[in-house]
Amino acid sequence: MRKQSDSNKCFICAKAKRQQQMFSVAKAKRQQQMFSVAKAKRQQQMFYLRESEATAAMFSVAKAKRQ
Repeated sequence: MRKQSDSNKCFICAKAKRQQQMFSVAKAKRQQQMFSVAKAKRQQQMFYLRESEATAAMFSVAKAKRQ
């Protein structure tokens, strides 16, 4: 009877370890995706900022030429 109890404990322990590893992998993937999304958003914001600055500079030059 003892052997069955010990093997049961080993099975439960192995199952818990696999679940923990799967959770860790899933968590790492989610963090990677969140990082990628945040990075893409920052790059997009920087692009719009540069475009806005370029547009503002062009308007300033055009205004200066008219005066």
